[in-house]
Amino acid sequence: MSERNLHAVGGDATQPPGDVPSGLPDPPEWLSDEARVLWDRLAPVVPAGNLTVANAELFAMLCTSLATYAEADGIINAAGLLITAGQDLIPSPALQIRTQADGLAGRWAKTFGLTPDAQPAKPAKGGGMRHLREA
Repeated sequence: MSERNLHAVGGDATQPPGDVPSGLPDPPEWLSDEARVLWDRLAPVVPAGNLTVANAELFAMLCTSLATYAEADGIINAAGLLITAGQDLIPSPALQIRTQADGLAGRWAKTFGLTPDAQPAKPAKGGGMRHLREA
């Protein structure tokens, strides 16, 4: 068996088994410039162990959802909630895009531990669980 095949069994064919990648994974090449800015800002604050080479594309989907939300929100802010369609006023199509991006971003943010409810609960001040203490 070749050395490359041995390494592939351990996961990454370019990295010998046992070596742990340092730092954060690189963003995928397909990430837009706007989403890349978000990656660079958010990746360092993802709780340790939540962003890995194995799920980097999923984190990129979070960044893309946030970038999409921002773009749709900019369109809504510039054009308004309602736009003209002939002689009628209709809701801006950007509203639906923004809503979908909001939902996706929220789910991905929770997955990566970036929402308050994704964080472990902190013990109550004053020692908490007094009922478990011996008298």
